[in-house]
Amino acid sequence: MKFSRRHFTNVIVQALSQGTTPRKLAITCALGVVLGIFPLFGTTTLLCLAAALVFRLNIPLIQLVNYIVAPLQLILILPFIKLGTFVFHLQPFPYSADQLRMMFKNDWWALIREAGLALGTGIGIWMIMSVPLFFLLFYAGQWVFSRWRGSPTQREL
Repeated sequence: MKFSRRHFTNVIVQALSQGTTPRKLAITCALGVVLGIFPLFGTTTLLCLAAALVFRLNIPLIQLVNYIVAPLQLILILPFIKLGTFVFHLQPFPYSADQLRMMFKNDWWALIREAGLALGTGIGIWMIMSVPLFFLLFYAGQWVFSRWRGSPTQREL
């Protein structure tokens, strides 16, 4: 799948032409970003799908936003964990990247047991910052999409 600006714009134009409001688009994109950076690798597609089904959002758009922010998720996992251990006053995670790779290859369940608390702190930090991030993205997106929908090129659709 191509992740170009044109493809992203086409998905939004299609959603608008189907009657999706700028508010719904803003909610969809904001949730796609917030859920897309959830610090547990491999879960965001299902989280976004569940949110889209529960809130009756545009599934292709939320998944597109989710996939666009996937690199950001990978970048943020370790900072979430480090900040979580600091905020929750826990010992820093004692394993290096090489040790984690070896644990992943040799004993995946041991890695889950050892990393569970660290991932939990990362998820805690994500939960704390996800609400304000959602509202920031939602209001910015609503402003952009309502302006964009009212533009002369959009009215011709």
